Amino acid sequence: MTEQQAKVGTFGWVWIVGVFAFSVARALVAWPTLGRYGVNPWVFLAIDIITAFPYAYGQVKLIKVVVAKDLRAIQIWALVVLVTFLAPYLYIFVAGSGELPTIGYVIICVLIAVFGAASLLRLKRAIQAERTNS
Repeated sequence: MTEQQAKVGTFGWVWIVGVFAFSVARALVAWPTLGRYGVNPWVFLAIDIITAFPYAYGQVKLIKVVVAKDLRAIQIWALVVLVTFLAPYLYIFVAGSGELPTIGYVIICVLIAVFGAASLLRLKRAIQAERTNS
């Protein structure tokens, strides 16, 4: 990997901090509802915070390796992004099983779809911008 690929850059660090702040806000908003359905809000918050940095950092690195056309690194960073994106939601599915109403699962699936699509669109735009700047 070249030095250029390894650099995260100012925008990358701003993105990482933004994702971390969003994760904390999301956990705090979900806090009142989670406990009613067997989901420990502290565990959800911990998972959300722990996965926020590798998720955001993985996105930044994924952009760099896609532009560099490094297939092996693309696979690794895409897996990091996918696992860290899904981890908080998977915890809700597992911890809330049996207590979470069907509408809860539907809402979580919609959130996964919406946030996932937004993330993919952001990645696509960032990759296009990075290719233009290269």
